[in-house]
Amino acid sequence: PLSARRDDPSGALRPFDADRDGMVHGEGAGAFVLEDRRHAEARGATIFARITGFATRYEPQLGGRDPRGAAIRHSISEVLRTTGVQPSDIDHVNADGLSTPVDDRIEAQAIHDALGDVPVTAPKSFFGNLGAGTGAVEMAASVLALCEGMVPPTLNYLRPDPDCPVRVIQREPVRRTKPYVLVLNHARVVHAIALMMSAPE
Repeated sequence: PLSARRDDPSGALRPFDADRDGMVHGEGAGAFVLEDRRHAEARGATIFARITGFATRYEPQLGGRDPRGAAIRHSISEVLRTTGVQPSDIDHVNADGLSTPVDDRIEAQAIHDALGDVPVTAPKSFFGNLGAGTGAVEMAASVLALCEGMVPPTLNYLRPDPDCPVRVIQREPVRRTKPYVLVLNHARVVHAIALMMSAPE
């Protein structure tokens, strides 16, 4: 489901926007060193963020019908349950934001149902869909938000879609004010992961 905006490449990918018409492929990758805090401190490493929990869930696709976002909602609910974090403590959601009419609607509704009016950013609007590399690069955006205290906006979000009931960060970065960030990724909605992070204490 690719965007048909060949005459406007920089404006083609529009997560959660009412005029979105598909995704855009990109190239990129990211990697992290994940280690026990005591080990990192013992070797004098600079700690950029702390992973406080994660959850992954699946939703069966029955009879070729579109999924309903259960995997996304359940992964969010489970990571909230296991970490004890309240939705009011989440600074922003780093959404998958694929920019397709169906995927964004399902993801936005799941975020709204599970978290209410939490700010949402979709870094994919800057670099496109990197396939298997997307999750790590998007996670890097929220790690930088934790370090720098600023959350990146979503590009090309110009016209809100009533079917995507989320508060999208747009136009300018916003200052981070709360301790936790939630990173979401999914594979065509049916396999979803929610990763909770905070700044190092």
